[in-house]
Amino acid sequence: MSQPQPGFSAEQQDYLVNVLTRLNLHRAFQGRDGSDAAPETVHGTPLEDLCKEELAKHELHPLDMWRQLEQWEAEGHLAAGLDQFLLRHLGFFNVEPNSPGYMMRLRMPANILRGEQMRVLGDIAEHYAGGYSHVTTRGSLQLREIQPGSVIPIIEALQEVGLTAQGTGADSARNLTASPTAGFDPVELIDLKGYAKRLSTRILHTRELQGIPRKFNVSFDNAGSISCVSDTNDIGFLAIDVQENDAGVPPGIWCRIHLGGITGHKDFARDTGLVCRPEETVDVAEAILRVFVEHGNRTNRGNARLKYLLDGKGFDWFCARTQEKLDSFGTGVTLTPLSPVHDAPRPAINRQGHIGVHPQKQAGLNYVGVALELGRMSPEQMRGLGRIAQRLGTNDIRLTVWQNPLIAGVADADVETVCAEIEALGLTTRANAFAAGAVACTGKWGCKLAAAYTKQDATALVRHLESRFTLDQPINIHFTGCANSCAQHYIGDIGLAGAAAPDGGEGYMIVVGGGSDGDQGLARPLCGPVAADAVPELLEHVMAEYLRLRAPGQSFLDFTRSLDDDALRALLPPAAAAAAA
Repeated sequence: MSQPQPGFSAEQQDYLVNVLTRLNLHRAFQGRDGSDAAPETVHGTPLEDLCKEELAKHELHPLDMWRQLEQWEAEGHLAAGLDQFLLRHLGFFNVEPNSPGYMMRLRMPANILRGEQMRVLGDIAEHYAGGYSHVTTRGSLQLREIQPGSVIPIIEALQEVGLTAQGTGADSARNLTASPTAGFDPVELIDLKGYAKRLSTRILHTRELQGIPRKFNVSFDNAGSISCVSDTNDIGFLAIDVQENDAGVPPGIWCRIHLGGITGHKDFARDTGLVCRPEETVDVAEAILRVFVEHGNRTNRGNARLKYLLDGKGFDWFCARTQEKLDSFGTGVTLTPLSPVHDAPRPAINRQGHIGVHPQKQAGLNYVGVALELGRMSPEQMRGLGRIAQRLGTNDIRLTVWQNPLIAGVADADVETVCAEIEALGLTTRANAFAAGAVACTGKWGCKLAAAYTKQDATALVRHLESRFTLDQPINIHFTGCANSCAQHYIGDIGLAGAAAPDGGEGYMIVVGGGSDGDQGLARPLCGPVAADAVPELLEHVMAEYLRLRAPGQSFLDFTRSLDDDALRALLPPAAAAAAA
């Protein structure tokens, strides 16, 4: 006769308790008076210790708020406070009083749209929003001035063409970026866009991966000609070509894993020393997200990003927990240690490859980069670009982190026609160095956190500089409205962050010499705070000094990095230099 089997092991009991607690089923096993119940927690954090946002998510998961949204819409109610915090998980942000109503941010993994989707977005912008859109610094689209009562119609209109805004705000894994030329870049190592799409789908269909401890950014870098600034993300998967080595790793295309990028907090993503196969990136990303969900800080939002978990626990601890999660999936994925000395050099980045006509790796086809003024498009321009992509391209539009669209698959014979039709929309495929490299967050005009009107000030600066100089080298100018640095001012050749001016008005702190990818480095302080209306003439002086003093052909980045702090301040007008000393 067989012997009775023993009960659950201690490890099995712990596992079951954890599962029941996460599903809130543990309450069924508590006494009626609750006297035998352990304090309720969220992944080990007692409810009384949660910050107010975490408590709000615990009481109403963002995926469970649809009935509440229907009521708000029927009443014409504009969500505020913690209600609007929860609504941000669905992609709609109350931005009053800076801008009327809601802002909506689109989820478009790998930064891809079809032509008909762009046309519908133009209609939505015209009929339900403020009559314009902005390309964001994560290669997505934002619509603004959306009134209560229009949220559900917009969600339904997006669904009809296979789009969503879910998971683009608050504590979500935000829009997953990929190299904008993925699939047609002549120098790319591999096309990774499919993995970005698959990961986005998995996240949206996994309850535990929404309403996470804090915002989370993921990027897939194909090692192509246009940067997607993967080193500024919480996770960066960087395609590498592994050479013959003595580490036992088969040569070929792998993805190197970088973690913890958050340049607003002065940290780039750091190499873990681990690689995985491209087809393993989705499982690896899920495992990383699950470790973050279980161990991220839920008491202090200022320390809740992945960087702070890595700082507190260390990379070795975090990567070990990630491997444990991978093992639990049962897919056989193993993180592989490999020094970057075994990586072949990355193909060069073309810093102006996002503007103008460029050949694709498919013979006879080209992509056309459209220059926008800091990301803005009208509904007619959106519809027009969609029609062009459908008729004269391969119905493939990409948005870049440099706030502009690319139209892919244009035949050699159609390039002239495409450029002419773009010009007829009031747009262009040409831009000088200042305009091509200028990016700006929404700023005070549409964001409660901003201290400066970034888009307006960036436009004024670009027009001022381009009227006085012609550069033979690319230059990136990043305007951001606050310390959150959505426009990543620390990686700009010139970075400007909104701050109170000496007289209490609008102003900027100015930094120089930042870069990403092969030029990685945080910008150094130049001066500030400087009144916003004084910035154009101040930077005109700096630019004139650069052109006067540089070596032949020397870029602004290399020039500023060659100077010590005193020499850097000497580029300023005398009064500003004295104030910065």
